[in-house]
Parts: sequence; C-alpha cells; structure tokens
Amino acid sequence: MLSLPPDWMNWTSPTLIFLGSIILLLISLTIWDMNEPGWARQGVLPIETTRGDRFFMGLLMTGALFCLWLYLVGPTAAWAVLLLGALSIIGTINFF
Repeated sequence: MLSLPPDWMNWTSPTLIFLGSIILLLISLTIWDMNEPGWARQGVLPIETTRGDRFFMGLLMTGALFCLWLYLVGPTAAWAVLLLGALSIIGTINFF
C-alpha cells in the first residue's frame, strides 16, 4: 500500500516551504508567460534563453551555492546563503 507522504523522506516544515515556494514560482511563471509571452534573448551568456531557462539556471546556481556554503562554512548562518541564492536567481533572470 502507498503511504503519503513517503516514509523515506524527512518531511519537515522547511522542506515543505522550500518545495511549495518552487511550485508557486513555477505556477506564477506559467501564468505570467500565458498573459505576456516571453521571447528568447541573449544576455551575458552566448546563448539565447527564455524566462523559464533563466529561472532554471538560477535554481541550479542556488543549489550549487548551498552546497558550496555547506562545504566551506557549514550549517551556520544558513539564512545568509538563502539571501545569496535569491539574489543569484534575480541576477540570472535579469542579466543572463
């Protein structure tokens, strides 16, 4: 029998907030793109990217920042790397 949520995952409040915020951001990007269709543009990178591509690259960069932060600093001051991650997503969407 399938149990929801799965027993192998540690469903804590921060985990649910994190996944919920990503889902809400993806839904809002979908609604935004339905109302105002985006176009591919070339920023700093030599490739054309859409709004969703830049958002995905920002999420990947944020994950890399979190891993690097945990390796170099440890779990202390995790809110600082959350701010850096948010700034990296905003910077990626605007400039890349």
